[in-house]
Amino acid sequence: MDIQALSIDTKATLLLIAHMGQPSDDAVELLKPSEYRSLVNLLSDLDLRPGDLFDESNLERLKCAGACNVQQMTNLLQRGLTLAMAYEKWSSQGIWVLGYSDLDYPAHYKEKLKTHAPPVLFGIGDKALLSAGGVSITGSRSADQQGIEFARASAKSCAAHGVQVISGGARGVDGEAMRACIDDGGSVVGVLADSLARRAVSGECSAAIVNGSLVLISPFEPETGFFIYNAMARNKLIYTLADFALVVSAEDGKGGTWSGAKENLDKRWTPLFVRKDDTAPAGNMRLIECGGRAITKIPSDIVDWMRQQITMQAVSKDDLPSQGSLPLF
Repeated sequence: MDIQALSIDTKATLLLIAHMGQPSDDAVELLKPSEYRSLVNLLSDLDLRPGDLFDESNLERLKCAGACNVQQMTNLLQRGLTLAMAYEKWSSQGIWVLGYSDLDYPAHYKEKLKTHAPPVLFGIGDKALLSAGGVSITGSRSADQQGIEFARASAKSCAAHGVQVISGGARGVDGEAMRACIDDGGSVVGVLADSLARRAVSGECSAAIVNGSLVLISPFEPETGFFIYNAMARNKLIYTLADFALVVSAEDGKGGTWSGAKENLDKRWTPLFVRKDDTAPAGNMRLIECGGRAITKIPSDIVDWMRQQITMQAVSKDDLPSQGSLPLF
């Protein structure tokens, strides 16, 4: 795919924040996330967009407005050849790039994360799935068999009622839920923290991507390896893409599942349900004490049941799924 398929805003954003396959120590210093957010705010104040930075006169306007890193941005924006080569490689792997201002960029992220939404998303698969909402199902990599069965049954209920599953793609609960939903004819969004390029070509994933039942996305470049910080940062993208969230198993006070669920409760992004049975780990009870809603067994229509629970508990309006997503179910 030709690089002209990228919007001018997305090109500028990639040039400012992405390594594009270049080693970190050889690349011009990129804008940090906080620096990029500050830039976007300043551009908005000047009635400009990222793509306007290709005009040198607008860089001068930034300098006059107090930006102190204009030379750094100038150097970054001159990496056009690097971007062209990286985009050609990504496209040859079937990977696309969505910028914040692109039409297919998930509205859920803009609505819930505001300026903290990822500036770009890398992905492979049907972009339309990103606007379908659904239920996030997450849990420990080392969940017991009862937890695994709970995850699978939840995902199968979603598939049976045309509701999408959103998860992180890790082994254990995440992977089992995604697999069960796809096997029963449902659709899945996998929000990855690393190795998008490698995961996209795995046999199981590639078949589901081709038949339109799976899309994989990541806020990190396709070649990025595993970093614990990235995994933690990715969790909010699972919760904010979903209309409802289910935690199957969480360690008490530690681990990615715990931190993601706790952040979701604190930020009130998405209504959270937590498995409660005789083998559920201690972290599950803590999450319920913090405001998660207990779910003891899988109803035939899990999403309808979740909606009924929210209505009966008369939660505040801010805790309800966005009105725009309600007709999906």
